[in-house]
Amino acid sequence: MITVPFSIPFEFNGKRYLCEIEPIKSYWDKSPTSFQVTLNSVYFGIISFTGKSWESDTNKNVLVEKIGNLIHEQFV
Repeated sequence: MITVPFSIPFEFNGKRYLCEIEPIKSYWDKSPTSFQVTLNSVYFGIISFTGKSWESDTNKNVLVEKIGNLIHEQFV
């Protein structure tokens, strides 16, 4: 299980991104479901898995689901 900050580089729609991700311990019991995300050195928000999809407290765009899926891959 990943419990320390980690990075995921990825490309989306022809643009390169570096996603810095830190699990938020106060939001989970056994495995993390919420993560503080910085994208290309800019705060992106908190991304949480709702049990069905990924949601963000600040952004409502296609990158939320993309980043959520990349986070999920780190735990599989």
